[in-house]
Amino acid sequence: MSRADRLNGGPEGLGVRRVVLWRHGRTTWNAAGRFQGQSDPPLDQVGQEQSRQAARYLAVDPPDLILTSDLVRATSTAASLTELIDTPIKIEPRLREIDLGSWQGLTRDEVAASYPEQFAQWLDGQPVLDRGGETRAQLDTRVLAALRDIVVDHVLFVTHGGAARSIIEVLLDLPPHAGRWLTVLGNCHWSHLERYPGGWQLRTHNLAPASETLRRDTGVAEDDRGDADAVDAGAQGPGADAGAPRNGDDAGAPRNGDDAGAPRNGDDAGATS
Repeated sequence: MSRADRLNGGPEGLGVRRVVLWRHGRTTWNAAGRFQGQSDPPLDQVGQEQSRQAARYLAVDPPDLILTSDLVRATSTAASLTELIDTPIKIEPRLREIDLGSWQGLTRDEVAASYPEQFAQWLDGQPVLDRGGETRAQLDTRVLAALRDIVVDHVLFVTHGGAARSIIEVLLDLPPHAGRWLTVLGNCHWSHLERYPGGWQLRTHNLAPASETLRRDTGVAEDDRGDADAVDAGAQGPGADAGAPRNGDDAGAPRNGDDAGAPRNGDDAGATS
């Protein structure tokens, strides 16, 4: 189903009312600036600590169900939360990151050197042709199918940057490539959506505890990162203003990790994570 075919209030036929989207902690490839897609690098030590810190906030408002991507960086992140609460957890492969085809495992510089036309399309926010893997439409279809199968009121997804943004765009019925202004979640940051009679509302976006560890999304310079949330060389990355206080509709009133003034790439590579 195309986005144009949906109701203005978002996709019909969903039973869930509250959705929390939690991106996994930092991985060894995040730290090296490599595109991940459906490759499966583990969390590094920073990512493990990020997961423990964020889990303490998310445990304040336990969901009815935790669904996690089957990739190890997501399941390891989810384990930090299930150690604190008794909520059931299920593995959901449809929450995997988008398959980035030939880009997986490469840095930005390596992609630019090997696939200059594709890299230019990505920088311009256009669909990347001939890369292999998945399209954004295919990603939208599978995450929407996962949403339709949820029968509880409040669910927490442990997922990836691109998959999380796809879910937000699907629920809010946003146009394709809205990610140019919707920031990709930082490592171990989360967003919270709720369904009302008129449709879905993004209550909070890109939240994390006020912590230096949570601000360390990568260990490389912004221009060298593989994450598509850093596609604009001059833009600040997620967590750049993490010291700014935030009311927070989410439990624990964490602080905002977003710099809403920085435009981002809206392409399907929108998240390498």
